[in-house]
Amino acid sequence: MSILRLNSHDIDQGLSTLDHWTLDAHKASIRNEWVFDSFQTAMRFMVKVGDIAEQHNHHPEFLSTYTKVRIRLLTHDAHGLTPLDFKLALAIDQLINHEFLTVLKAK
Repeated sequence: MSILRLNSHDIDQGLSTLDHWTLDAHKASIRNEWVFDSFQTAMRFMVKVGDIAEQHNHHPEFLSTYTKVRIRLLTHDAHGLTPLDFKLALAIDQLINHEFLTVLKAK
């Protein structure tokens, strides 16, 4: 089954529904980063995102540096962005808003 990439209009529309996600220069991925109050909190966040990713059957790229976590989303099979990326990003935003807002630090 082939997954079709989103066009620029659909990408812009998807970004408008998300909290602080940015589009790369090639319009092939979106990313966001957060700084947490501790390393333990950052790891707890990553584990919870991993659980959500499993539920969505769509897996992010993680970069963790002590209390900072960066997530990059793209659909490798489509060589770009698909609805899967925006659904997962929205679920991550909801996780932040429901469980991690009080432990975020300014970027």
